[in-house]
Amino acid sequence: MKILITGSSGFIGSSLKNFLENKGIKIICYDLKDSPPNDTRDYANLKSKIKKSDGVIHLAAVSRVKWAHKNPKNCIEINLEGTLNVLQAIREFQKRKPRWLIFGSSREVFGEPKILPATEKSPKNLINVYGIAKFAGEELCKIYSNNYGLKIRVLRFSNVYTGKNDQLDRVIPKFILRAAKNKDLIINGTGEELFDFTYISDTIQGIWSCIQEINESKQLYNDFNLLTGKGTSLKELAEIIIEEMKSKSKIRYAKARAYDVNKFYGNYTKAKKFLHFNPYTNLRKGIKLAIEELQSEKII
Repeated sequence: MKILITGSSGFIGSSLKNFLENKGIKIICYDLKDSPPNDTRDYANLKSKIKKSDGVIHLAAVSRVKWAHKNPKNCIEINLEGTLNVLQAIREFQKRKPRWLIFGSSREVFGEPKILPATEKSPKNLINVYGIAKFAGEELCKIYSNNYGLKIRVLRFSNVYTGKNDQLDRVIPKFILRAAKNKDLIINGTGEELFDFTYISDTIQGIWSCIQEINESKQLYNDFNLLTGKGTSLKELAEIIIEEMKSKSKIRYAKARAYDVNKFYGNYTKAKKFLHFNPYTNLRKGIKLAIEELQSEKII
């Protein structure tokens, strides 16, 4: 099997690449960080790489809410044009050799759910540009599947984290780094903000299960939440990190950001049924693993 991963040098993409290569799967890498750069907006280049593949895992995107907020035009252009190009290229090969697509989406498509936990059928209450871009990508996937017969799965990730490969300014590694220096942990908001933190290995196992399911199933389209089903407040997160680091850090609060979701956790019953997905890493264990990874890399 040959799988093209867009965003193969990113946080999830690089971890997935290593995991799949260890399974003996040939990976075709596609990322802006490559030389020459592989931009999903370069249709001819992208199509030439997809031609060599059996399936595509589309992770390339402006992948942070705050990056999208700072440059919304860039987010919409990259995320939507890139997704459209992937879909169109797969469509062009459909009659000769059908290829499947797994689209990496986000819990941000739910925005601020009025009822928790959020299921795949929960209404979308979008509050930021990143969520809009991902939601539009999901809708494009659904239309291409329904209208052109493409086999597609949408996977919604939720606050995926780890140590050394994570973006170090994201909340968990940032709190660990500050706690290591006994600096205050700063929360934008009240600390009651609630999130569904998912350790990277559980996310990767979910993607792997989806690869097997999409290869075996005749169903054209489906969508799944890949998350833990448990919400943790930012205050509780900070307290766990301070405790695990044996730090003298204090928790301080700053002004909340208007584009941030305040409360989210989801339901993974559907992923458990179809993908046999079952997250094994609770938050405290994941924090310990993240600390060990940062220590082993001498980042802390």
